[in-house]
This record gives sequence, C-alpha cells and structure tokens, in this order.
Amino acid sequence: MKFYKAYKITILSILSLFFLSSCSKEDIADTSQNSLVNVKLKGTQSQLSELNIEVLDVQFRVLEDETDPNAWVSLNTINTGVHDLTNLTQDEVMPLVDFQEVPSGFIYNIKIVYGNQNMVVMDGVEYTLNMSSECQNASINIIEKQLNVNTLYEFVLEFETNNSISFSSDGNANLDPKMNTVMSVSKLY
Repeated sequence: MKFYKAYKITILSILSLFFLSSCSKEDIADTSQNSLVNVKLKGTQSQLSELNIEVLDVQFRVLEDETDPNAWVSLNTINTGVHDLTNLTQDEVMPLVDFQEVPSGFIYNIKIVYGNQNMVVMDGVEYTLNMSSECQNASINIIEKQLNVNTLYEFVLEFETNNSISFSSDGNANLDPKMNTVMSVSKLY
C-alpha cells in the first residue's frame, strides 16, 4: 500500500511539473504587453425624430501605410446592428467594444464601419440615407496615440448628428458621418 501511495504522489508530481513548465516565458510576457480598450458611441442633440445607423465594425489603423492590407485591425464589436442615435445623447452611450485586450502599440486612427441600413425620420417623413462613395461606409477619426501596457483606454465616439445629415433639393437624405473622439486613460496597475 505504501508503494502505491508513493507511486501516485510521484506521478502527480511529474504531471504537475509538466503542466507548469509547458507555459513559456514568452507566453507570459505576451499577455503583459497588452492594453485594454473600450469604445462607446453616442449622438448629439438634434431636431430629427430618429437617426438609425447600422454599425458593422470598429477598427484601429495600426500601420502608417493605410493601403497595407494589415493596416486596419478589427476589434470585437459587441453591439453591431441598427441603433437610433437620437436615443444616445447626453449621458446615454452604446458600448461597441467592451474591455478588449489589444497589443500595445501606436494607433493612427479609429473608425466605425457602417452598413447600408441607415435611415432618418424628420417631420414625420422617413428617408433612406445615401452614403457617398468617398465615405466608403466608414468614418475615420485621427487618434495618433501610443497605447501603453497595463492601461485602459476608453474612446467615446460622438456622432455629430446635424453635421452628418444633409437633405438635397431633390428630396434625398445623405449621410456623411462626422464624429469627435473623446479619449480617457486609466492606469490599471
């Protein structure tokens, strides 16, 4: 019986040592080289009854060359879909990215990628919003900020409702997204 007990302890010790040593220093170091990111969306006061915008994605530009296929990194956008920005004013915000770990490094821009399900209601009339090809279904804001390790960055993207919507003489409504970005920084430890 003593042999069995000693054998069992030896096997468990070897297995424990194996599992503990399988984590390399590089794996541990990688997690300490990250920052946390929150991204929230809000609208501004407007005379519009509704402003429904379809959000598909939130992305950071991490390379200087914007044409590089790896220049834009998609974040884990949690609230995709159509949102009425007239309900997101003053203290109301819509979380788009919630405590996502991202590699620390330089961020050039942040953008929201929009879908085609965008509409506005003004004076009881509903208009489908047309987006120009120059907008490429995204609004890009300059960040130019180094993200440091062990730091929480919160970006509030404030959609300028009145400056983003225009009505043409032929009765069409156009969307040219304009946003301000407010960033706050908190050191984690």
